[in-house]
Amino acid sequence: MFIRLVWLILLVLVAGALASWLASQPGMLQLEWLGYQLEMRTSLAVALVVVLGLIVIFADRLLRGLLDLPGLLGRNLARRRAAQGHRALALGMIAVSAGEPAEARRQASRAQRLLSAPQLTDLLSAQAANLSGDHRAAGRYFTSLTGNADTAFLGHIGLARLALEDDRSDDALAEAQKALSLRPKSALAARQVMVLQAERGNWDAALPALNVMALNVPTPQMKTPNTKAPNTKAGADDEDAQVIARHRAALNFLLAREGVPEFMGAESTGGGFMETGSSGPVHSSTAHSSTVNQLQTALAAWPAFWPAAILLADIHLAAAAPRKAVKSLEVAFRAMPHVAIATRLQTAWNSNEGETVARLLKLVAASGDTAHEARSVVAAVALAHGLTGEAGRLIGEIPDAERDAATWRLAAQLAESGDNPDPAAANKALRMAGEAPRPRRWQCTSCQQLHDRWQAHCAGCAGFATLDWRRQDGLSPLVSNSNADDRLAAPPRPD
Repeated sequence: MFIRLVWLILLVLVAGALASWLASQPGMLQLEWLGYQLEMRTSLAVALVVVLGLIVIFADRLLRGLLDLPGLLGRNLARRRAAQGHRALALGMIAVSAGEPAEARRQASRAQRLLSAPQLTDLLSAQAANLSGDHRAAGRYFTSLTGNADTAFLGHIGLARLALEDDRSDDALAEAQKALSLRPKSALAARQVMVLQAERGNWDAALPALNVMALNVPTPQMKTPNTKAPNTKAGADDEDAQVIARHRAALNFLLAREGVPEFMGAESTGGGFMETGSSGPVHSSTAHSSTVNQLQTALAAWPAFWPAAILLADIHLAAAAPRKAVKSLEVAFRAMPHVAIATRLQTAWNSNEGETVARLLKLVAASGDTAHEARSVVAAVALAHGLTGEAGRLIGEIPDAERDAATWRLAAQLAESGDNPDPAAANKALRMAGEAPRPRRWQCTSCQQLHDRWQAHCAGCAGFATLDWRRQDGLSPLVSNSNADDRLAAPPRPD
């Protein structure tokens, strides 16, 4: 404000100085026109010309303003309508987020009247209709969005979600595929396609969609129990990477299992592989390299996924390649000790009981989350072969506070075996087993339901590849069945 006043004073001073200078200049202006003669001082003539020019400018501005008045009023009205429409749009979005369907639909209707932006208003109307349960109206609005190139992706995503809510999975898959074709790098559309293809058992068709999902997260690598926990900043990305790694391992495992006989990957009988209903051991022909590559990819993504290691070892053993079987089994045993892996290792090594236990001990880590589990597994193998002294030594190396229920049950079996059984020690071990943590089992990471064997979809929530080999979350020690110990008994063939 002060600067404007200074400029005004300077302008007045300059005008006054100019007027004074003109007044001091000598000279007369004489004008003759149509017999009339006009004489005046030159300075006055200049002043009149300036005044006349100002009058012309003022008249021009006044005329333009009068002519533009209707347009100005219209533009102001349009701005007010746009402001009110955007306010209604914002309030509608807030109502959708708050879960208020009536308010959302009221604001959506108001926004449609005030705004000429069908992409925005149709999206809000679709969300409001879906929130209120009117899927037919929501479908109409989402369909209208597909007609515009800018909103077609959101329209197909919305139609896919509506189809899923109405149990129309075929329509949902078709809409999700259309959305993915519009945005080939969309993780949202890719996830819908992957889940729906996996639901149909189309493992090969689900893999490309999974690759799209992996574009937005770090390189997916499943953590083993010995892996250090990530820091807080990378926690979310690490969790997403683990989910993708589990999906990749599951899809490759399921693809590989389609190309092998049913008896592979199941519990072994002696040195061969028994097929249900067969009269003796049946050996597979040379495994296809694609099947082996798929299983190796599964284990690279999820090293602790021991069912894939078992199946890969069976393929190598059936192809008379025990060294390859040993290599994959030893890596799997270090990542996740399991008695089924130990059993396959004995077959691959072609060793006796004592040599098997000795070689297994070389695979036991000195420390880490699975070190005591590995000792417990080796102790179970030793006890099964009658090596009670070695079994007792291994169990003794595990501190009481680190023993799970399976280890205490082994201690009870050991106390009851031999020439001098100790019933009191066995009873004490069984009591401790009832209070100890449960051993690992397949548990759904989504609904926490337990499963006796790995399967593609959870029986509780139908989630794909949600089963993880873990100690049971959310269960007290006495809830789980003490006889259901997957770690110390070779499991049936996973689904």
